[in-house]
Amino acid sequence: MKDPIAIGLFGFAVPLFIIGAMFYGLVPMDGLGALLALSFGFGAAEMYVAGAYTFQMPNSYIATVFFTYGSFFLSFAIMGSTGGLALAMKSAPQFLEIWFWLMALITLIFFIASLRANIGLVLLFGILCAAFVLMAISIDAVAGLLFMIVAVIGFYLAAVHVINPVMGKAILPVGSLAKKA
Repeated sequence: MKDPIAIGLFGFAVPLFIIGAMFYGLVPMDGLGALLALSFGFGAAEMYVAGAYTFQMPNSYIATVFFTYGSFFLSFAIMGSTGGLALAMKSAPQFLEIWFWLMALITLIFFIASLRANIGLVLLFGILCAAFVLMAISIDAVAGLLFMIVAVIGFYLAAVHVINPVMGKAILPVGSLAKKA
């Protein structure tokens, strides 16, 4: 596999969009079971596969991103399927608050690293960090909207990794921020 990044980005974008739609109120929380399946299969599994291949490229930055958010989706799915998510929301919201603050911190680290990558990743991690902060302070609807925006950016970046190599040129720009040699 020459470029597994699109696989990981699709695995990131699909469940994140649905999570965002639920928190924004577009999709009822009754659909949580389907979301958990997406988080397991489309999110975590796809991101772990992409992370393993990306690590072998070697691209430890993107591999770490895929493993981290793959673990986020896996944890989300396990908590949801065991009833832990509902219990935490009801009786221990501080747990979720701390988890979202930690995800915001991790995302901030990825954001800082993205400042040497491309504008697409800067937007993705910057907005995602803001969404996790909003989740931590319980502004769920706005966070949900930001999750959906981040997912759309993820879809675009995945399209870059699919379309540009097939076309043999940069059809979809990402705005490289890499230092010129």
